[in-house]
Amino acid sequence: MTSGIVDVLLTIFNDSDEQAATEARSDFLEVFMATSNNSKVMTGTAQSPVTPFSVFVLKLQDLLSRAEHFEVITVHQNAFESNRSSAASMLAKQLRLKLVADDDSGIPSHFRNIMVSIHAIATFKALDDYLRPRINLHERPRVGHRDGLGSAMAAYVAAMSGRPERPSGSPQPSLPSQGSSLPTRNTTKSATKSSRSGQAGKGDQNKSEQDAGRLRRSSRRRSSQQSSSVAPPARPGLPSEMAQTEGGDSQEGLECADEAQIEDEDEDGGLGDMEADLDALVDDLEEGGLERDEHDPAAVNLEAGDTGKVTARTEDGDRVNTPSGSQGAPTPTQRDRMSASSRLALAREMLGTPTSSARPGVSYASALQQTPQDWHIEFSVNDQPITSDTTIYRACHFNQTNGDDVSARNIWGATHTIKFKRVAGPPPADQGSRSSQSTGDVQPASKEAGLPPSLNKHPVTSGILRLMSILHDLNSNLDDVLAENKGAVKLNAEPLSQFVNTKLTAKLNRQLEEPLIVASQCLPTWSEDLARLYPFLFPFETRHLFLQSTSFGYARSMTRWQNSQSENDSRRHRHDERPFLGRLQRQKVRISRSRILESAVKVMELYGGSQSILEVEYFEEVGTGLGPTLEFYSTVSKEFAKKKTKLWRENESSESGDYAFGKHGLFPAPMDEKTSKNENGQRVLHLFKMLGKFVARSMIDSRIIDISFNPTFFRVGDGAATVPLSLGAVAAVDQDLARSLKMLKKYANAKQRIEDDDRLSEPEKRSRLDKIRINDAKVDDLGLDFTLPGYPHVELLPGGANTNVTMDNVNQYIRLVIEFTLGTGVQRQIDAFRSGFSQVFPYGALKAFTPDELVMLFGRVQEDWSLETLMDSIKADHGYNLDSKSVKNLLQVMSELSLGAKRDFLQFVTGSPKLPIGGFKALTPMFTVVCKPSEPPYTPDDYLPSVMTCVNYLKMPDYSSLDILREKVGVAIKEGQGAFHLS
Repeated sequence: MTSGIVDVLLTIFNDSDEQAATEARSDFLEVFMATSNNSKVMTGTAQSPVTPFSVFVLKLQDLLSRAEHFEVITVHQNAFESNRSSAASMLAKQLRLKLVADDDSGIPSHFRNIMVSIHAIATFKALDDYLRPRINLHERPRVGHRDGLGSAMAAYVAAMSGRPERPSGSPQPSLPSQGSSLPTRNTTKSATKSSRSGQAGKGDQNKSEQDAGRLRRSSRRRSSQQSSSVAPPARPGLPSEMAQTEGGDSQEGLECADEAQIEDEDEDGGLGDMEADLDALVDDLEEGGLERDEHDPAAVNLEAGDTGKVTARTEDGDRVNTPSGSQGAPTPTQRDRMSASSRLALAREMLGTPTSSARPGVSYASALQQTPQDWHIEFSVNDQPITSDTTIYRACHFNQTNGDDVSARNIWGATHTIKFKRVAGPPPADQGSRSSQSTGDVQPASKEAGLPPSLNKHPVTSGILRLMSILHDLNSNLDDVLAENKGAVKLNAEPLSQFVNTKLTAKLNRQLEEPLIVASQCLPTWSEDLARLYPFLFPFETRHLFLQSTSFGYARSMTRWQNSQSENDSRRHRHDERPFLGRLQRQKVRISRSRILESAVKVMELYGGSQSILEVEYFEEVGTGLGPTLEFYSTVSKEFAKKKTKLWRENESSESGDYAFGKHGLFPAPMDEKTSKNENGQRVLHLFKMLGKFVARSMIDSRIIDISFNPTFFRVGDGAATVPLSLGAVAAVDQDLARSLKMLKKYANAKQRIEDDDRLSEPEKRSRLDKIRINDAKVDDLGLDFTLPGYPHVELLPGGANTNVTMDNVNQYIRLVIEFTLGTGVQRQIDAFRSGFSQVFPYGALKAFTPDELVMLFGRVQEDWSLETLMDSIKADHGYNLDSKSVKNLLQVMSELSLGAKRDFLQFVTGSPKLPIGGFKALTPMFTVVCKPSEPPYTPDDYLPSVMTCVNYLKMPDYSSLDILREKVGVAIKEGQGAFHLS
């Protein structure tokens, strides 16, 4: 650690002279990797020959484990809370807030000092939804309550029928914005309702729910007797208040400051009756089974014309316009997508919003799409504004004195002061998911400048990490480092698992087990810095979990924590979380198979950037759900790979095939600047952009795609790369081109040797240059010009078609071909891909993975189909068990399938031609085989197997022999492709 060797190597490898740095790296690898002993060394799960390189890496790992300073931030719990492992208990924790407004804030006086208890995981949007209608109700002009109620009821009925309300003599109340949500007020009415529902004879009601009801009722009674008590919230995530006056005097028997104001102002009981009518309306709505009406929006039909143009229409025939930018299109029927809580919020705000701000003739569905335009609430901590999607916990966490070093022990016991004020105009535009704050592009890890804050104060740790990063890049890209002399020595590349640090992996895994920290995006900076800048320190599984935890947004983070809970969690916990964690919205689209690529592009334009989960159906097919959706992703993957799209290089494709092919995967066909500006070039760039959206969409929705990218695709334009792209990378894209360039490189090397010989005079050098021959041919004999090989229309420089390659410019030619093949010729396409990808979530998040791992995520992967694996991954049920003859025969047939047959089998059973990460064991639900009954006079041998792709369910008759089973399964796979019908 004190020898200084780390600093010396960093200086050598980062030499400003690129040629010197390249030679140093090459010499280092030849010395450190070429020598090998017969002994073996074990590190983690990897076994490799002992070389100086492997020993050096082990020494660096040991130094890093001793020098690292990273601390895990946990959520403190008291001695009575022992269930740390339960995400439900963590997400149910509450914080106490003191909401304070200044005299000039525009907030009514009775709302300027409020104490609330609110779920730590709630966002400030929930707090805004809670306060805004109450302030509106307080400021509401006095009108006859029955007139107001009748007007509101008329508006509500019109909204439920999907019709705009007819304007009456007085203006219609304004309607809430889309997505607004208000808590159920914990008034005497709600307590009465709870008591009434408890007497309805539900003998099988869960005990925890009864206890919760008693707790709510007893708390309500206590609040009328004891001014200092705090009533639990009616719904998780929404605040229960301890009302205080500005002077600190308690208001006995009241939960909300606004209740006192209503009672004081309404001496004749008008507004009091209004409240009673509103609560009666709310009770009726709640008991009317609005939950039964909660469902996803109807499917959008994507109709393809004869010209290939696709038009999106609702079920009613209304056209859905393609949005501009990255915003998703509005759903076709907002009334259908509205949840019960949203409808409840509407009813409340209709009765409490000032009529002077309303606009007559506004339909309910259209109002839901609008955001409040008159005013909004702005929250702040220490005079720093807080965005609406920030969680309460995050604001309190970073309100502590020292950022990452904060102790969570003080958060729960303290009362946190939040200032708020009324601001004219609509709320600020959405700033995107909070994950974007931590998933954007990061600075190159190989450069000394711009080290992140978590590292710049620790030179020993940062030095070790930077050196390991360089060694990892060299080890991963030997072909580029030794492009010209590979084969001269035998190198022993280290398995990438040798670079995994077990201590740091354990720390990051522990950090990701904290649901409040993760969901609130309060991860310590070191976790994000290491995962993005030095991802090789962690195994793939940890990095994949980190991606899901930080890049997929708040809603999916909540859903993932909810789904991770054990099935035997109490109903009370699950019920309490549901309004808060809520399921993700599902957007259904219906498309035609005949124009599937055009339809897919339209789907991505409309809903690619949406937060909803995308589901696909097909015209004239009854299949719905997961199966058709997976098949959509797999089919569109193939469509993007077709030659007719003109997206990919085809130098290694067969002339008769429909699909582009590359031995190492698909790589963009080069495009010059002129082509990029014409109609065809714009079409190609748009397809790449939609491809990026499609790939990101598959990741965020956990859908399997099958696009075989070339690893170099993810290296192009990567400024952080230690190893520049060279002939080795060209070989991965086009082996024939690389061989030709290597031959030309011999001319260039011979020329360089002559020019560097100081013993020769200029005439002698010129004479020898003219005599250079490789394979008995001069460079002039090759008849080359400055156009890109294989693409004669692409000129490497102006007038390139008329410029011959000679000894004087052969170096320039080689450099331009490499640059155009891997750089400027494909940069536009890759930039378009990244742009489309980032409309779903930031492309920079993929820096946590190597190019080979990304290839595995999106396409090519080795799958284990051994009998042992299949036996451990299959479930036999309903007439079968794992010892049944037909089940054993099926597993034998599966293990003997060819690669193409395996893909067809998976397509038939699951809807996707490949397995998820983790293989058969990762299939969800588990792959299940059941016995398909036969009806006389037919026998099982007369039936074909059938499937339910949504649940990975294979219904197979009990065939009499192995041969019959193999035949029937083969027929079913062949005939069952490309459609979803009733089996």
